[in-house]
Amino acid sequence: MRLSDALHLPRGVIAAVGGGGKTTLLWQLALETSETNRVLLTTTTHIWPPCCTSLLSPTRAEIRAAFETTRLLAVGERTDEGKLGPAGMLNGEYEGLADYVFIEADGARGLPLKAPAGHEPVLPKNPALILAVAGMSCVGRSIRDAAHRPERYAELAGLGIDETITPQAVARVLTHPQGQHKGVTERFAVVLNQADDEQRLAFAREVAKQIAGETLILALQTQPGWMERWRDGRREE
Repeated sequence: MRLSDALHLPRGVIAAVGGGGKTTLLWQLALETSETNRVLLTTTTHIWPPCCTSLLSPTRAEIRAAFETTRLLAVGERTDEGKLGPAGMLNGEYEGLADYVFIEADGARGLPLKAPAGHEPVLPKNPALILAVAGMSCVGRSIRDAAHRPERYAELAGLGIDETITPQAVARVLTHPQGQHKGVTERFAVVLNQADDEQRLAFAREVAKQIAGETLILALQTQPGWMERWRDGRREE
């Protein structure tokens, strides 16, 4: 089963928050959906430019024109470090630009876990789905070592900053109203990525058991076609 099918992916604006593989996740979804649909990739923070046609500072008319020759397009503003930032000309208005708009709405500095600061995440207007991502490379590591904004993560998790991360802590922050569920009023799904070996997979399953709602366990870098689907703490066959 394709990832987009497993998520019953809705058309419209889809945002990813958290850490541990947001860019890879959105790129996979963009590749799948762009086979037959117009797909836009962008960010409300900063991302490395994806491997597709990119428009800098585009207008809505320029985006519509670009879709005459491609089905997969990235938009944004070039930053000093060579990344893409938010597309200023669009003023945060992404609805109606494409069949699917994928937005990276959070930064984690390459770490598997993330706790949002007061101004984060930067969610888009009227998203159809929020994907909360956590990386299972956190297994065996301390919060200080594995989490972006570790002091805040420790506070939300109920652990000391130098304590080893537990499945309970990961599940708690993913679903906490000040964690990855912050500001979310729309459909919400959890993605546990980097389940690349038996230890990480076992850890991910313990996290999934504690989450009410939709959860996917993935290993996008090493096994991009593999997944486990969970709902309300139980594995689906």
